[in-house]
Amino acid sequence: MAGKADTLPVIIGVGQAVDHWDGKDPSSAPHPVEMMRTAIGRAIDDTRGDGIADAVDLALFIRTFPDSLREPVTPFGTIENLPRAVLDGTDLSPDRAIYSVVGGDQPQALVNELSAKLADGEYEVALIAGGEVTGAMKAAIKAGHALDWSDDTDGPVEDRGKGDPLLSRYEITNGLGMPPQNYAAQEQAWRARMGLSTQEWRENASKLFARFSEVAATNPYAQFPQALGEEFLARPSKANYPMCDPLLKWHVAQDAVNQSAALVLTTAGKARELGVPEEKWVYLHGHADVKDALMSQRPDLSHSDAIRLALDTALRASEISAAEVAHFDLYSCFPIVPMLAAEYLGLDPFSDDLTVTGGLPFFGGPGNNYSTHAIASMVERLRTDRGSYGLVLANGGFMSKESVGIYSTRPPEAWTPVSSDADRSETASRPEITLLDEDCEAEVEAFTVIHGKDGPTSAFVIARNAEGRAIARVELGEVAREKIAAISEELVGRTISIAHRDGRNFTTL
Repeated sequence: MAGKADTLPVIIGVGQAVDHWDGKDPSSAPHPVEMMRTAIGRAIDDTRGDGIADAVDLALFIRTFPDSLREPVTPFGTIENLPRAVLDGTDLSPDRAIYSVVGGDQPQALVNELSAKLADGEYEVALIAGGEVTGAMKAAIKAGHALDWSDDTDGPVEDRGKGDPLLSRYEITNGLGMPPQNYAAQEQAWRARMGLSTQEWRENASKLFARFSEVAATNPYAQFPQALGEEFLARPSKANYPMCDPLLKWHVAQDAVNQSAALVLTTAGKARELGVPEEKWVYLHGHADVKDALMSQRPDLSHSDAIRLALDTALRASEISAAEVAHFDLYSCFPIVPMLAAEYLGLDPFSDDLTVTGGLPFFGGPGNNYSTHAIASMVERLRTDRGSYGLVLANGGFMSKESVGIYSTRPPEAWTPVSSDADRSETASRPEITLLDEDCEAEVEAFTVIHGKDGPTSAFVIARNAEGRAIARVELGEVAREKIAAISEELVGRTISIAHRDGRNFTTL
């Protein structure tokens, strides 16, 4: 019988790929399936073991961006069965293939899930892979190229679907929608809590993200490897235009990427059997997976209970403090996520290193798969800084789902799957907030103004009163369009009148 040390889950191989196609020669355009095969091949080669491909008995793929949307975007054809399409061109023949749900938390959540299955002996060697070619898709459409990415490869796959809805009908009806506008509202709530003006918020966010861009500038797998200065990042310009106040373009994850990444996981005993050198082994220690309520049901939009609880649980399970962690990758689709994580961890976001990749605006934001790159980069960092600890925070939805993993080349004394049931109970047991569909007055908690090429196009507010919470669209007249910046600067905390008509809430500010 294998000893307990032999059942410890371990990452033994990582692989990443990036393509900087310029959109000119269509024959050189990256292909989504080939991108993933490249990362998988590199991850298997990275193990330096024998017979790794033959030993993989479970392959799990991160759901792509086109397959994550309500209406899939497939201008160049549909890949009917992505897991089997990718596997069909490799030496792998796993018994089981899985296609994940939607969410940037998924890479870390799946490492947590698969580690338990490996430790229990349910599987011997597992693969996680994903990739995006949204950059090539946009470039090809702009250039008028007709690419062919269609694939009808068939085979057994467990398709987990898109997962639970991240927005309610009430939220969508009254103004919430795409990530930038939802996160921007939460950024405004955080800005107000910190007592910052819009420009002060932008200067803080830019001070943080300038350091991220410096990391991306030296990362060979970054899509946008350029260091951008604080002054550029903090000022609206043609190259850094307003999106949703207070966010400018380079405060937001950039999805026009061609990137893929893969991980190979097994147990210490199987790694030894396969001849994988121990210098390649990186162990998972504590971990956590916490879901939060819909935005409209969270008690304080300037905080994230899910991030706080996930970090606390993972650290406690690892029996270490945040001060003992040497390396971090805190998900950075928008500034509020690393800012809040740093706050809960007791870190200084302006001097501590919070990313090993360069972050989603500068390394690139490959849909749900970003944290596969973060984990791969963390593994490489820990292999050189042996014995140190690294923490990865993966975020899904609108701070809706959080997954944390703590890693080290130092093996844990023992390993068991970490239960996040208590954390989930804490978020689920909070009092339900009544959502208002009526004429009322309420105090603004959060808001954003959404910009187009010619200025503000729409806006919404989130407000509270003694009876509950209301989300309302802002009616932007010509006068309001001219004055919206001045109005919005002090909007949080102001009492406004909300009118309900035709099934929706409105306010004129």
